Amino acid sequence: MLLPFVLALWQWQRGMDKLPLEQALAMRQPQPPASTLPVQGAVDLARYRLQGVRAAGLPILLANSLLDGMPGQRVLQPIRLGDGRLILADLGWRALKQPLPDLALPAQLSGQWWPWHGRWTLPGARLGTAGEVDAVDMAALARRYPGRWHAGVFIVQPPLSGLQPWPLSPPLSAQRHFAYAVQWLLLGLCLLWRWRRSGA
Repeated sequence: MLLPFVLALWQWQRGMDKLPLEQALAMRQPQPPASTLPVQGAVDLARYRLQGVRAAGLPILLANSLLDGMPGQRVLQPIRLGDGRLILADLGWRALKQPLPDLALPAQLSGQWWPWHGRWTLPGARLGTAGEVDAVDMAALARRYPGRWHAGVFIVQPPLSGLQPWPLSPPLSAQRHFAYAVQWLLLGLCLLWRWRRSGA
C-alpha cells in the first residue's frame, strides 16, 4: 500500500536533484576552456583543459550504466593534477562485452566539470574504489588517495580512445520526474481509496 507513495517521493527527489542542474545549464554562457580548476568554489559545469596523471590503482568500472538501452560501465579514474590536487575523471563508457582499452592519458584532458550524483543502491550493493562497483564509495576513495580533492567529476570530452561518450544531459528531465511522482501519488491515493471502501 505504501509503495506508490515511496516511489512518488523518490521521483520527486530525483526531479529536485536535476532541477538546479538544468537551470544552471540554461543560464551558463559559453566560455573558452580554462587550464586549471579553481582552488575553491563549487562545480561550475564549465569546460577545462587539464594536465594530470592517473593515480596508482585500477580504474573504477561503474556497473549498471545503460546507454541507449545497452548495458555497460562508466570508466572512472582518479587523476592527480599538476597542482597535486585530485579529481575523479569519467573517461567514457564501454559496453559490457567490449574489452577495456588502454587508458593512457593524453597530454591534456578536455572536458567539463560536473557535480557527482551518488546512486541509490539496495542492500548488498558493491561499494568500492576500484574494479567493478555498483556505486563509488567517495569517502573510501578519499582515504585511498589522500590529498586535497576537487568536488564533482570531470567528464572527459571526447572520451579516451576505445570508449564512447557518456551523455551529459540526463535522459529524463526534472519535469518528467515530477510527472512520474504525480502519477505514483495518484495511484497510491486510488489504492488507498479502494482499500478504505473495501473495509467499509
